[in-house]
Amino acid sequence: MMRNLIRASRVFGAVCLLPLAAAADAPTTQPDRPDASDAQAETPKTTGPKSLFDFQARTFELGFEGRADRRRVRFDPNEWFSRRYRQTNRAYGFEETLGVRSEGSFLNERLLQFDLAARWGLTQERFSETGLGPGLREDPHGDLLEYDLNFTLLPRGVVSANAYATRLDSRIPRAFQPSLDRTLEKYGAGLFVNHRIFPMRFTFEHVWDELTSRTRNLIDDEERGRDTFRYEGTWQISDRHSLRLEYQYDDRREQYSGGDTRFDTTRNYLTLNHILRFGRDGRSSLETLARFQDETGDLARDTVEASTRLRLQHGDSLSTNYAAQFLRESFQELTTRTWRGEAGVTHQLGETLVSSLQLYGLRQSADENADFSESGGIANVSFSRDNPLGRFSANLSYNRVATDTDDGAQRGIVIAESVTFRDPLPAYLARNDIDLFSLVVTDVNRTRTYLPGRDFLAIPLGRYMALRRVPTGQIADRQTVLVSYTYRVSRDYDISRDRIDLRVQQDFKFGLTPYYAASVQDEDIDEPRYLRFRARNVNRHRVGATYRQKLWSVGLEYEFHDDTIDPYQAMHFNGDVVLWQNAQHQLDGRATLSRFWFDGSDGLAPRDTTLLDLGASYRYSLAQGLEVNAGAMYRYEDDSLYGITRGVDLTGALEWKLGYFSLRFEAEYDVLDLPDSSDDGLAVWLKLKREIPLIARNTR
Repeated sequence: MMRNLIRASRVFGAVCLLPLAAAADAPTTQPDRPDASDAQAETPKTTGPKSLFDFQARTFELGFEGRADRRRVRFDPNEWFSRRYRQTNRAYGFEETLGVRSEGSFLNERLLQFDLAARWGLTQERFSETGLGPGLREDPHGDLLEYDLNFTLLPRGVVSANAYATRLDSRIPRAFQPSLDRTLEKYGAGLFVNHRIFPMRFTFEHVWDELTSRTRNLIDDEERGRDTFRYEGTWQISDRHSLRLEYQYDDRREQYSGGDTRFDTTRNYLTLNHILRFGRDGRSSLETLARFQDETGDLARDTVEASTRLRLQHGDSLSTNYAAQFLRESFQELTTRTWRGEAGVTHQLGETLVSSLQLYGLRQSADENADFSESGGIANVSFSRDNPLGRFSANLSYNRVATDTDDGAQRGIVIAESVTFRDPLPAYLARNDIDLFSLVVTDVNRTRTYLPGRDFLAIPLGRYMALRRVPTGQIADRQTVLVSYTYRVSRDYDISRDRIDLRVQQDFKFGLTPYYAASVQDEDIDEPRYLRFRARNVNRHRVGATYRQKLWSVGLEYEFHDDTIDPYQAMHFNGDVVLWQNAQHQLDGRATLSRFWFDGSDGLAPRDTTLLDLGASYRYSLAQGLEVNAGAMYRYEDDSLYGITRGVDLTGALEWKLGYFSLRFEAEYDVLDLPDSSDDGLAVWLKLKREIPLIARNTR
């Protein structure tokens, strides 16, 4: 029977091809071109209609993933309580998935291109908790759907469009803390006008981001959503003349871990930027900026700004700049208006000496709050030159600021003051007498709001306010945040501040770089009678050296910091080394050690602090497609006032790829031991994947 089917298919194919063959032998009515006959004889004829889709790749995927997590939390009571709190959480999860991946085009690659990937599967989970009370247990199960869809319409056209939709389940590792499971959903579309004179872009995007802790013993769950519409257009009047318009609409919905507090904000943001370049080689410019921001909801901040800056290039070595700005900001029913002007000059002597002088003045008024005026300037000189031993460089700056405060019976306002956390030092805010409950702390992009108690602690020290990050919170060591607040002004007063900063160093050719840095600040306060303000004077010196070689480096520094608020002395050591490096292995190590001696002042007792950070990473390529990675971090902090903190973070991964088969095994162990509590956790992940490629027939 099979032979009959084959024979019938051959006969059917021959019958179908007869009309085509007859048409090919028939004489044509068109005149023959001189060289057309050979080409027609060699060109194969199309035997059927073109396919609507041209697949460049199609792949099926089978996968399995298993997870196991165990976490223990212990709270050691103080002397007033006798009971010790312990809690253990365990979590297990399994996923069986089936995926597909395809990319190609529709009709023509110049019309529509697509890249599609999807994964569906079943999930089984088990959670258990044991502690002081009755144990808890859950056995949820369900299904999983991930996708990544991308379409591009007319990719090479004057008008093109793009649409996408993504859902991703991933993991966020955290130093000395358990990883978080993340579910990110995003979809959007864009329309692009690719015009040489006036390119434009219209985009819309929806994002929903969830963070959860699988152990369920921590309050790490978060939900954040955002809908954004954006328009961008640039009128390229000429090569040196442009006008750019941007409009953005944001609708944000955020609920952070640590409580039920929500931050929902709607924002309209409009920006107009005009740039005109002129002079020789277009090195002189006039830039004008106008922007408007209107927000409603929680922590709303409104802004109106108009500014212009003129830069004139006077030859190759001399340039001047002039600027003017008006800024109106409203934050939490507080409004300020600022007028600012500045002018500066920069001179460059070859590649050796660069000197600059910048002067400014501003006036800020606030509705029902304190007003102030400020003027000042900064002079800076930088010197750098090669010598027989290497290269010598130095930098010297002088900064002068004078502030005059009016209407002192009211409140003052600070919006978005930049503060950087550096363990184990507190971060001090610039103003005195800060209203504690007015503090609002965000990241530098204002996309996350940090919560007191969970992420940071505010500690009044005399008239100053210190911020300390919470080790278990969302603020990382050496992270910069923005702080907004109000402060009390009891009387009118004037402050003048002089500051000198100096740094000199010599880079020797054999790898040694000794340096010296100093900062000296002197404040003078003109205050009313019977009101005493303590001027903040700073006398800071650092001397040290760094020695660098190809595979390792070490550094040693002594720091003397005589500050009115919290003076201290410190020794710092740091080093990094490549212990083993070849085609198969690489082992890196790093270490930092600091010792602080605090004198104590403004309510702080004298204390000593030791901070040790150790880290190592290892990579081993056993064979082609088989690799092992491991990492380790250790932190030890001994503070005579706050106690001892220890942190351990160990990670390891084995990845094996053999043809279309891949295996990945990951393990994570973390410990965070605080003075009054500790927790540790162990988690493992196993991922198996098998791809099944399908070779698609290309009909082109």
